[in-house]
Amino acid sequence: MDKNAVSEAVFNIVHSYKHAIRGELQAQNIALNGMHVRCLSFIDKRKQCTANDIVQHFARDKAQVARLVKEMISNDWLVKSPNPEDKRSQLLSLTEQGIALSQQISNAQQKIQDKMQQDLSEQELEMFVTVMDKLARNLIR
Repeated sequence: MDKNAVSEAVFNIVHSYKHAIRGELQAQNIALNGMHVRCLSFIDKRKQCTANDIVQHFARDKAQVARLVKEMISNDWLVKSPNPEDKRSQLLSLTEQGIALSQQISNAQQKIQDKMQQDLSEQELEMFVTVMDKLARNLIR
């Protein structure tokens, strides 16, 4: 096997996925960058989310996340509310517009995922996920 085959395969899948999801979002007239997409989806899946949760999950700089949150609030996608468990932080939640946008993102992701998985058996998909998880864990060690 070529010594760069795994790296090339990982690069190809990441690049192809980003290109496909960007194209699908543009087709729906949704002009968002990758971090907007990832953050809106992340916040939507969590019932309680703080900016620090985003920092930790995505391993991003606090200042970068603060700017991102501020931008999403100014776009009326997010609101802040006091965190009853920690007075130093605030909970982030989606507005109605943010929920609608998150649903559009979810639909686009599902469409791309269905396309990506066509002609693959359940066993092949399970093996793919297992191998990718192992590769990721090896990089963390």
